[in-house]
This record gives sequence, C-alpha cells and structure tokens, in this order.
Amino acid sequence: MADAQATVALNIGSQRISMGVFEPSKSGGLILKKYDSSSILADPAAEMARLPQIRVAISELAEKLKISKSTKLRYAISGQSVFTRFIKLPPIEDDNIEQLVAFEAQQHVPFPIDEVIWDWQLLESGSGEKEVALVAIKGDALNEMNDVVLEAGLGTAEVDASPMALYNALKYNYPELEETTLLIDIGAKTCNLIYLEGNRMFTRSVAVGGASITTAISKEYGVGFSEAESQKCSNGMVALNTAHTSQLDEATAALATVIRNALGKLPAEIARTTNYFRSQHGGKAPKQVLLAGGGSNLPHIVDFFHEKLRLPVEFFNPLKR
Repeated sequence: MADAQATVALNIGSQRISMGVFEPSKSGGLILKKYDSSSILADPAAEMARLPQIRVAISELAEKLKISKSTKLRYAISGQSVFTRFIKLPPIEDDNIEQLVAFEAQQHVPFPIDEVIWDWQLLESGSGEKEVALVAIKGDALNEMNDVVLEAGLGTAEVDASPMALYNALKYNYPELEETTLLIDIGAKTCNLIYLEGNRMFTRSVAVGGASITTAISKEYGVGFSEAESQKCSNGMVALNTAHTSQLDEATAALATVIRNALGKLPAEIARTTNYFRSQHGGKAPKQVLLAGGGSNLPHIVDFFHEKLRLPVEFFNPLKR
C-alpha cells in the first residue's frame, strides 16, 4: 500500500500506460519508489477499444503496485488533446491577472467557454510585459478520462497537460540552464516540442511519433500494424551513415533505413517550429536538445538528432534533483 505522503502519478500514452509511486525526499525532491507499465493495443483500427483497455491497464497496474482503492491519481493529458495558447499581458498588478486571463480565454479558446475546462500558468513575471500559458480541454473529453479512472477503482487528484508537466519538470531539474533548450518528447502519435528560455516556454505538438514509424514499416513489408510494432521494438534502430549500415546485416540495415526515413519529417518540423518561436515570440534558437518519450528508446536516435540538428543531444532526466 502506498504511503499517505506518496504521490501516485499516471501517464496515459497512446500505446502505453505507466504508473509510478513517488515519495518526498529530504531535499524537497521526489524519489521514485515503485513503477510499472502496460502496453495497450497500438493498431489505429482498434481505436474504439482504447478506453476499455486503459481502464483494465490502470486497474492491473494499481494491483501490481499495491495502490489502495479510491487513491487519487495525478495524471497528464496528452498535448494533442489540449488547446494551448501563449498570451502576452500588459503591465498589470498580479491581483488583476486572473481576471484578465479569464477575458483572454474567452477570446482565444475556439470552443464555447462553458464547454471547456481551462487553466493558466504565469511564465514570465518581471518588469513590463508578462506572458501566460493558457491550456484548455473539452469538458466531455476530461470527464471521459476521469470516468475511466473511477471505473478502475481510483480517483483523480490533479490533471495537467503533458507539455506543461514536462516544462515544469525540466525547469525544476535543470535550474542551471542558461541558454535556450529544446525538449523533444517523442510519443506514439505525436511529438511535443518544448522550448525553455529562462522563465519562458513555447510548445507545439507535431503529428510524428512512434506510430508513424510503425506505419512505415507496415507499408514497407506488407505486414499488420502489430507485427510492424513488434519488428520495430525487437530489431529496430535508426540508420546513420553508410559506414554504419554497412556493418549491419541486410535485413537490419533495411529496417533501420525505413525508420530513418520515417523520422525524416521531424527535423524539418523542428526547424519550422524554431523559426516560428523566434519570429513570433522573440525567442532564440536552441543551443542544446534533450530527448524524452518512448520513441526516444530507439538505438542511435541521439546520434540521428545530433547529425540533423547539429546540436548537443542527451536524454532528459526527470529525477535529476
């Protein structure tokens, strides 16, 4: 059974459900005490079965980790499910920010405001202009996921948007960062691009992820999605240069090349997003890259991004502090 002071976190991905139990450390950070994950059916053709699978996975993970019934979870909604907008505010007193953001939410959220759940976070607070991140999700979508958690015998303590959760984790764990940093979170369906520059951030979700690679393998070899996913996970890697592929057997080299080609769109999307961040938000080009998400587990993916982006690349450590 989880300790009363423990925090139970849930990550609901498109292909994997993960649950972790964290306890506070003496320094004020978090210690991961228990963790487990469960795969759910990846085939896009079986999308209707996704919610029941999530419910079963949550219930099984809670049992494995000995999470008591009615425990309230903290979980994140994927970037593709939420509307995010960055809004610059005029110089005003902090006491008036919430009222102004409420007005801005009605102007920017592309749905009737009474049909969404929205929140905001102050990103930059100093003299002059302030900026907030406004995040909204359709109420029906949030209620649907909360119902799944409830049906699994648990409850909801807090819901965050995954890009904001990653931003806060990045800012907390890497306080020494002085130059603009890009966190690339490669999920199954989407890739979150999160720019951190001082107290500022910018994020964009790109429709390229692990499932894009699996689909490319499926088409190349004429196999089903599940078989292609199995090939990717068991034998997949990212092809680098000719010297690299020449050392591989023919089948492995061919698969690695398919994976590289499937990832080919991502560097262009990163360049496009960086240009937008610079031109529309006054940001700077990133000087380093951190990788996160299940898609970053592919062998040689660090070398791939280093080659394409010509920047230092390493894996993000969310428990660094």
